[in-house]
Formats: sequence, structure tokens, C-alpha cells
Amino acid sequence: MSENAISAQGTLIARAPSATPTVFTTIGELHDITVPALSRKAIEMTAHNDIEESFVVGIRRKGEMQFEIGFLPTLATHGQSAGLIKAWKDGSRDIYRVTYPDGSLWLFSGYVTNFAPKAPVDDALTADVTIRPTGTSTFTDAP
Repeated sequence: MSENAISAQGTLIARAPSATPTVFTTIGELHDITVPALSRKAIEMTAHNDIEESFVVGIRRKGEMQFEIGFLPTLATHGQSAGLIKAWKDGSRDIYRVTYPDGSLWLFSGYVTNFAPKAPVDDALTADVTIRPTGTSTFTDAP
């Protein structure tokens, strides 16, 4: 690993509800986070008289953001009065901000498409959450 690598510890996700798009609240009890994959389809443009293949790229695509939380049903950022469950229930397009430990930011809007609580016999109550980004993303480098 490079000596310039940084630890992922301290990565945060905050949500700004569509009703108050500038008021971000950090989602509590975050565990593992998978941020959206970025991809573009390679479109082959090779003609019959070409001797080498050639490509252009298609539209920018974003995968889903998935994360696990230590689920606390009454926690404001989790519950049905103002949290992720409410966002799923309302189908609201909210703003999400991922803050990396070096201060870099990734902002995008998206929908909660999955909220899956787990209650194992001998373990903690958790939930898997999926956010489906839509529209434009903004990246800001660390200060």
C-alpha cells in the first residue's frame, strides 16, 4: 500500500431532505459503506476499413450507494418521522453528501430504494440501506 494512502475510518454520509436541501444531518451509526460506482459504456465505432478498433464512451452512469447502519429505530436519522425510513416511505429525492477523511466531498441527489433491517439471534440490530443516485454529481477536492 502506498504511504500516501488514507484510512477510510471517519467517512461520513449526511442527508439533506428535499424540503430543506441545505440542512445536512449526518446519518448515525454508519458501518461499511460502498459509494456509487462510476462507469461509462464503451461503444465500438470501428469501421470495416479500419485496421484498429476504435471506441467512444456513452453517458456517465452511477451505481447505487449501499451502507450498513447499527439500526436504532427511534434515532432521528433512521426513523420514520424524519430519517431514512421516512425518505423511503415518501419516495423523496434528497441530497446526500459523502465526506471522506481527507475532507473531499461527493454530493448527489438520490432516493432510498432499500431499507432492510436485520435482527439476528445473537448480534446487533442492523439495517442495509441502498440509495439510488439520480442526476448530476459534484466532487470537491480536499481543502
